[in-house]
This record gives sequence, structure tokens and C-alpha cells, in this order.
Amino acid sequence: MRVGDLDTMGHVNHAVIVSYFEDARMAVMDLLVRRPGFGFVLGEVSVRYLAEIRRGEPVLIGTNVTRIGNKSFTLGQGLFVGDTCAATCLGTEVVVDLETRRGAPLPDEYRAVLERYR
Repeated sequence: MRVGDLDTMGHVNHAVIVSYFEDARMAVMDLLVRRPGFGFVLGEVSVRYLAEIRRGEPVLIGTNVTRIGNKSFTLGQGLFVGDTCAATCLGTEVVVDLETRRGAPLPDEYRAVLERYR
């Protein structure tokens, strides 16, 4: 954590918490072997803040696959400080055809990887 990550009350700023979830989502995305011509965009994200996170507290984020659709999948995440769940997040990633810039069917090899984390 950086000093600039804190709000005036000494809590980790809500926008910074969203970036923590993003970093953890990217670790999952790295498990998917990229196919030429395809990418991902974040289609939806929702965060619920449950407890404060203060400077110097180590955080741990757990991530799992909560839904696998035809063109997208949703990752559920929990951010923990010790035994306390301080925030939860749902993020939906959409597969995009980079040529048409539109949603594309989820490739079978992506689906197989995602099923292991469901």
C-alpha cells in the first residue's frame, strides 16, 4: 500500500480496492492461453465494501468462477484482512473479437480452464 492509496480517515480508498480486485482477476486471466484475434473486456463490475482496510494491513484475495456463459464469464472475489472479509466483488469478462470489436463465443479451451475454478 502507498500513502496515496489512503483516504482522509486512513482507510484504503474504495477505488484502490477495485484495483486490487482487478490485479487478482488478471492473475486468473493469465491462466487462459490467448488466441490470436481475441481479447477480453470488463463488461460489469460490482463491489460491496464490508469492513475498513487500514494502512499496513496485509490483504488476501480469493477468486473463483461463478458463471460461464456463451460469450462471457463471471468471477467472484473476496478480499480478506486476516479472518475478516472486507469486500466482495463480481466481475464479468466478455470475450471480444478484436477485428469486429464485438462479443464472440467463449472458446472451448477457455471454458475447460474456467470449469476447473468453478
